Amino acid sequence: MGYATLDAALAFPNNLPPANSHILITDTLKSNANFLIHHFCGNHLKADRPVILVGLSQIFNHYFLIGRKLGINLQTFKQAGKLLFIDGLTHLNPYAAANPYPPKNTPAAPTTSLDTTATGANPLEFYYRIICDQVKTAAAISPSQGHPLLILDDASALLMCGYGTADVAQLIHQLRVLMARENGTLLTVVHADEVGVEDAEQDSFNRLVMSYADLVLQVSPLHSGLARDVHGELSILYGPQHIPGSLPGTTVQSMHYRILDNNVEFFAKGISKGVL
Repeated sequence: MGYATLDAALAFPNNLPPANSHILITDTLKSNANFLIHHFCGNHLKADRPVILVGLSQIFNHYFLIGRKLGINLQTFKQAGKLLFIDGLTHLNPYAAANPYPPKNTPAAPTTSLDTTATGANPLEFYYRIICDQVKTAAAISPSQGHPLLILDDASALLMCGYGTADVAQLIHQLRVLMARENGTLLTVVHADEVGVEDAEQDSFNRLVMSYADLVLQVSPLHSGLARDVHGELSILYGPQHIPGSLPGTTVQSMHYRILDNNVEFFAKGISKGVL
């Protein structure tokens, strides 16, 4: 269900990210990293491991439609309790909370929502409690399998909704600790556009989140901007929390990638005829 060429490059045992680790994915407006989310989600579900997907930038139908193209029915996994979808997008502000989509009790309805309208608690603290409950639910559903995967897509949306840099970074740190306690993996997506270097808040946030990471996957457009059938570049880097020897098969490298209708191909830089 994942991309074979990316599995070969990462060389994770059984194609699953290491337990007790935090993988950070950074992308830009010109090179969206959504395809990586489906890679990790598909591999985890295929291995009968639970996935908790927190959608802060997309509703469930978005992931469902892309997953269907890749040959994975996320709705089936959601109904079986293997995939828990937490809707954050439609409840991040009062207007959205008053107009939820999709309606409750429909197949596309989320497992739960990050809804703070009924509480006076600190919203991010409340978000943590909701996510924590779902992680524990997932672990209880598959106690023999274990190794839940928590995907936060994407944390930058919280900044855009007015939450403070330090507060959002603290939430991610708490989730990192939570997943280590549950012998799971945290996958966080953030935006890291080049224009962000002029934005002190975004730059500070990205540095804070990166300091919690064991592995960093940077998705970026081609520096030349000129390509045929090559859509971008993926850099695999060790994060500050990386322990030497913990990822024996994963090497630091940069690759080009090409997005197809039902797959994504990764290859060494410079070997594609599409690079001009």
